[in-house]
Amino acid sequence: MKRNDLFQLVAPLSEKLYRFAYTLIPDDLQAEQLVIDSLNAYLIKEQKQIIKREFDPKNKREAQQLRRFYFKGLLKYLSDIGIRRSGQLTEQLKDMRPAGYAEFYGLEPRVRIVMGLRYDARFSVEEIAEILAIPRYEVIEKLHNGRFLLLGHLIPGATP
Repeated sequence: MKRNDLFQLVAPLSEKLYRFAYTLIPDDLQAEQLVIDSLNAYLIKEQKQIIKREFDPKNKREAQQLRRFYFKGLLKYLSDIGIRRSGQLTEQLKDMRPAGYAEFYGLEPRVRIVMGLRYDARFSVEEIAEILAIPRYEVIEKLHNGRFLLLGHLIPGATP
């Protein structure tokens, strides 16, 4: 597969990737840069795998399967880089939290990732475990803890 074929295949995913990056870092410029960095890291690290793959742009089913495969790979890189970057931007992120979503952005980045993959990207628990390379029970734990903490902010008097 040529580099241009990959870009053409991944282009429809750009909005989803950006939305996921914004889940990690709620700043437009930082989220855009995170997507760009993730794509570049993916291309560098997985270059041999990408070049080996054959791709027929006319085959819609194959394109859809490849797009899903690359989406998962890009999400893995985006998560890894995003967690490190959010750790570096801890103080700045406090000022970036969008109004009305402060509780969500106050959660640990790994919990936000799992919740974003589950509720926004609609991945199953098994797929999330595969993408993040963590055990299934850890995905379930992060989903439970995230919902519990957010629910504690929504219901007055509830103690998370």
